Amino acid sequence: MRFTDIQDMVLRQGHLSERALMEALAGGDRPAHLDRCDICAERAVALARWMDAAREDAVGMTDSVFTTERLAAQQTQILRRLEQLDTPARVISFPAATRAERGENGSRRVAVSWVGVAAAAGLAIGIVGGQLSARLTQPTTPIVAVATPQDAPAPPVDGRFLEQPYEQLQIPSLDAVDEMTPRLISARSGG
Repeated sequence: MRFTDIQDMVLRQGHLSERALMEALAGGDRPAHLDRCDICAERAVALARWMDAAREDAVGMTDSVFTTERLAAQQTQILRRLEQLDTPARVISFPAATRAERGENGSRRVAVSWVGVAAAAGLAIGIVGGQLSARLTQPTTPIVAVATPQDAPAPPVDGRFLEQPYEQLQIPSLDAVDEMTPRLISARSGG
């Protein structure tokens, strides 16, 4: 006994479900219950009539959409494509480029694969050269960093810098930077 048969017996008081009726009508195995039960037999007849009506409606709708002229055109198109299967494919040939267009007037052409190799080599040479020049121009005495304890107080802030207007502010340690870059106000006014 299948699970659906057990389900039909328990949930439907022994009557067949619509799925079981559809399977019986579609040509599957016909359950014995269908021959014994008048209710299920009437449901099967009604379902068969509904399926026939749905089939007739579907055939009518497809006949209205797919006219005989359209079906004939599709058939000739399919036959034409089947005839083309035996013929070889056409290859369109393009005219060859002349020597002047290819740039072969005495100059040599570079292979594309060598361009990538040259770029990688240039990158490697640049990195090695940059590292060497940075190390050769370093001072000979190493710079020692002075470690400050975590609890060291912050240096005091000089209050005179906070009270001066920005245009007149002069910080001695930034004099070199001031000489190299013009101030925004003086650059805007042209002076």
